Amino acid sequence: METNAEHKRFLLLKNLASRINSPAEMSQILQEALDDLLEVLTLHCASVILWDEKTGKVTSEVASGAIDKVKMLRDFDKRVMQAMRQEMSMESIYVTFDSQGPHSAFSYPIKRDERTVGAITGLVEGHRNLSQEEETLEALSNQLGIAVAKTSVWVDRLGGEIRDDLVKSERLKAMIETAVTINHEINNPLAAVLGYVQLILSRPENLDEDTIGKLKKIETGALRIKEVTSRLLKIVEPVVVKYAGDIRMVDLDRSKTKEDQK
Repeated sequence: METNAEHKRFLLLKNLASRINSPAEMSQILQEALDDLLEVLTLHCASVILWDEKTGKVTSEVASGAIDKVKMLRDFDKRVMQAMRQEMSMESIYVTFDSQGPHSAFSYPIKRDERTVGAITGLVEGHRNLSQEEETLEALSNQLGIAVAKTSVWVDRLGGEIRDDLVKSERLKAMIETAVTINHEINNPLAAVLGYVQLILSRPENLDEDTIGKLKKIETGALRIKEVTSRLLKIVEPVVVKYAGDIRMVDLDRSKTKEDQK
């Protein structure tokens, strides 16, 4: 079941990356991404709101899901979430409220460079800890930020030259696609390895000290791999360094993640 869910998340991000590279309109990209998100996270509705960086005025809004739930989400966003984002400077929001029964909702920021230019919001009936979906929302947010950047390249008024936003966004998009693939292809078999090692270690009476020591080293290595693949998905500003000769690599310690911006 979990493997199937991970596969759906992988396809969501893979399909979105393909759409960003296509000639499709931004509204179509957003609509199809939301349709996929509803299925992957089993939501009742979701929306993407984009706003002007200077005025804060909403410039675009796309929604998917049941009409009554979309209306409920929009009302709740205007009355509650917008105030939390603007007045309290909150970015990631996960709440449960009672309106015609319990509902759970989230709002996750969409960023272009380090500037928040929109938000993904979603709603589901009942009590549900949607913060558990943050890794998927973060990866989706990164991709949507790239889509926004691709449609918003402008001429620098001071120098009269096209800014390098597009180059940066293409580099980040390629890295995210690689990170999603790594997570999908490595984390699934890695979880099995880690699970078996921890199961064996739970019965130390059947093991000698040398075997226990080696198994703990395997466990530490597996957890480190899991940490690295997870961090790759969270990078928003990669720092690339030379590895050997003309080969280059991403410096995980120096690259900025969303946690660094909080």
